[in-house]
Amino acid sequence: MHPRLRRQLDRHLGAGEPPPGRIRNLLGEIDAEYARADRDGASLRRVLELASDLLQRNDELALLERPARRKGPITRALHRLFNQAPFAAICCDADLRVIAWNPSAQRVLGWASGETRGRDVTEFLAAEPERAALRVLLASAETGRSTRSLTNRDGRAISCHWQIAPLRSRAGAPAGLALLFEEAAPDRFASAVDAAGDAAFEWDMPGGRLWVSDRFRDLIGGEAPGSTPAAWLDRVHPDDREPLQTALDAHLAGQAQRLDNEHRLRQSDGSWRWVLVRGQAQRDPQGRAMRVGGVFADITEQRQQQERMLHDALHDPLTKLPNRSLFHDLVKRSFARSRRREGYRFAVLFVDLDRFKAVNDGLGHQIGDELLIQMCQRLQTCLREGDTLARHGGDELTILLDDVKTPKDAAVVADRIHQVTSEAFEIGGHQIFCTVSIGIALSSAAYQKPEELLRDADTAMYRAKAQGRARSVVFDAAMREREPELMQLESDLRRALLREEFRLLYLPIVEVETGRIEGLEALLRWAHPERGLVPPDEFLPFAEETGLIVPIGQWVLGTASREFQSLRHAGRAEGMSLNVNLSSKQLLQSDLVQQLEEVLREAHLAPQDMVLEITETAFQHSEQAAQRLGQLKARGFRLYMDDFGTGYSSLNSLYRFQLDSLKIDRSLFRGGSPKGQAPELVKTIVAFAKDLGKQVVAEGVETAEQLRFIKEIGCGSAQGYFFTPPIDRLALRALLETAPVWKEETPQTH
Repeated sequence: MHPRLRRQLDRHLGAGEPPPGRIRNLLGEIDAEYARADRDGASLRRVLELASDLLQRNDELALLERPARRKGPITRALHRLFNQAPFAAICCDADLRVIAWNPSAQRVLGWASGETRGRDVTEFLAAEPERAALRVLLASAETGRSTRSLTNRDGRAISCHWQIAPLRSRAGAPAGLALLFEEAAPDRFASAVDAAGDAAFEWDMPGGRLWVSDRFRDLIGGEAPGSTPAAWLDRVHPDDREPLQTALDAHLAGQAQRLDNEHRLRQSDGSWRWVLVRGQAQRDPQGRAMRVGGVFADITEQRQQQERMLHDALHDPLTKLPNRSLFHDLVKRSFARSRRREGYRFAVLFVDLDRFKAVNDGLGHQIGDELLIQMCQRLQTCLREGDTLARHGGDELTILLDDVKTPKDAAVVADRIHQVTSEAFEIGGHQIFCTVSIGIALSSAAYQKPEELLRDADTAMYRAKAQGRARSVVFDAAMREREPELMQLESDLRRALLREEFRLLYLPIVEVETGRIEGLEALLRWAHPERGLVPPDEFLPFAEETGLIVPIGQWVLGTASREFQSLRHAGRAEGMSLNVNLSSKQLLQSDLVQQLEEVLREAHLAPQDMVLEITETAFQHSEQAAQRLGQLKARGFRLYMDDFGTGYSSLNSLYRFQLDSLKIDRSLFRGGSPKGQAPELVKTIVAFAKDLGKQVVAEGVETAEQLRFIKEIGCGSAQGYFFTPPIDRLALRALLETAPVWKEETPQTH
């Protein structure tokens, strides 16, 4: 650019008389500054200053408007320099009416010289609301350089570096002024910023104008953004406005080195995009911010990724539920709310899936995972709005019940959970029954930390398991004293195997038609050195939960087989069977068949001598159970379904698993009529079993009327207190010596 300008100066100034010395020197300075302008932005601004000085030294402002034929050589040179200057130049009279407007001004502002001449210059530089302030500024004839936002013909804000040069007549009187300006750097580099994916902006603080690059239009969805700060600030999300204003105020006040803030901008379709705005103010000598320039960077994807990472850090990947960390935080917030609101209470439920490990071990982790997912879906249907279900870990879930008035409110939710979990889960072709044990702890002034409430809910849950699972227990202070007891119970159970503290009792099974004993069921008892004889309900559920049931079950098989063979050897158990209970965990042992064969070999018994009684819960692992039961059946073991009628299985299981018999649970004979609480159900079970060719054993027969009833409906065998309670080995030997025969009234001996 500058070589061409020098040629123009040489051509124009050399066309006539040489210019006066002062003009020649000034033009030389302009030429020299242009030579450096391409390398130094400050030099280009210096050109503006020198050109302003040149205009001030001109003899008459009117020279610029004098017809070309009346101009002298120097005047013609100045006229050509004015028109061909690469910067915008506007000359006004004392009333701020335009008298000269060069082509560069037309390029920048969009107005042609003929459209502006004789009119108020502010009409072409600013929007209506800003013109009065601009007139005051021009009237002050402030000659310093400044940066200001101007408005072009299309209404677009343009940031410009500009200079005001006062013009005087030959007599030295004010004759008007010259405005010299060029577009500021943001407009020059806007394309580079846009190419980087960012939007540039410049905010003229005194003028209240905002210039933005074209990329900003993309950020807001293609709308024309406008030229005031409202084009930005009115689009900020309501939740983000206060933080943005705080950051902006801090920077303008000099408290922050730069503006740095993340916020959401509303797009034209109503959606939101995250932007990072970074900017810095340019200040006057007094430190006041005159303009703020910077960029908007679209960070929507980064924020979404951060939100996903935060979500993943606080949620379980399998169930998508809040995890332990988030649940702990939610409980902490509930504690804070209870301190602020008098009377506000909440509850924590600790939920554990009963026998979940057996599902994982027997059917595989994929089935176990799907069971957990379906379980969580069912539990969600039981909760109220405002309640939270979380995965604590493994097969443990936690529930936060909001705004609980009494323990009954929590119990109602727990009852709904038990109801929805009583039905089978259909997963991968398997019908799986899985109940839950629930511990409940209510908030109170005694609790100070979330950990304390969770601990007590956990303690109550273990009490529910110890009571037989599929139930709820509300924590009370006495349980905290029992927590060490449960640890002691596990330790005692392990020592009981080593110290041989377990005992076997036997309950005869009587053939109803003849009244004679046809089998002996081995029942486990624990002779605790301090507590005495412990009934099975108090330790077997805990033994199964901890896995101790497997070694205990092996002990039962071995001991019962040896004692039964001893009775056989004494001639007291001929033709009888030995009935032994097999837990679901034992059934899933891969070497179960080998264990049984080894026990029988040592006791000199055959598989046909032993009946394996299996609870209905074992059949929830249908594929694994079918495989193991098939192996047992192939080796000659007889298989009974124990405790039939407790809700886990169906008569179809008798056929599917090729079982030999079923035992009707004793609960069906308790209460109600003299025949029990459900005589019609018992009659139906017996009829269906007979149709399948299966034998039926009635448990819990206690009266002669019950014995007559089961005899009438065709039930083949029975056991219960009507015949005899469980008795030890010595009492059994004595009983067998009498060869008892039970009729409907009293037993007869021979």
